[in-house]
Amino acid sequence: MRSNDLSKDIRTESTQEEQKTNWPIAPPAQSDLPDGEYIAAFRDATPGQWFGQQKVRLRYEIVEPAASAGIQIFLFSTLPKHPSHRHKYYDLWVKANGGPPHRNDRMSPRVFCGYWRVRIAWSVPKNGGHSMPQVVELLERIAGG
Repeated sequence: MRSNDLSKDIRTESTQEEQKTNWPIAPPAQSDLPDGEYIAAFRDATPGQWFGQQKVRLRYEIVEPAASAGIQIFLFSTLPKHPSHRHKYYDLWVKANGGPPHRNDRMSPRVFCGYWRVRIAWSVPKNGGHSMPQVVELLERIAGG
């Protein structure tokens, strides 16, 4: 066995071992996911503290085009106790629900279930840091819901 073959076997073996562990996976680069429209599936919603405010993080996963399939992207929205017409979450919820809520309705994130045509853009961090892809608009529901 030549030394080139041996080093190739070692690289293959270590790659297979690394895939079995929980090493972090590198985030997508802007070349992997350029700004534009994609088909994405809603996966879940998580309330929490992000960027110093109470927000909800809606997680989507790209399904089309196939080259970008599996990439997870997020939509962040401030989560007020009493949303009004001026809040982003209210606007998103109304679009996903197909109409405004009735008085005292719970504005559950279940209305976001399904497949959506979304517009993605890369964030521009205010204080340095790395940019990340994010959903900037829900264009239309494709299926589900």
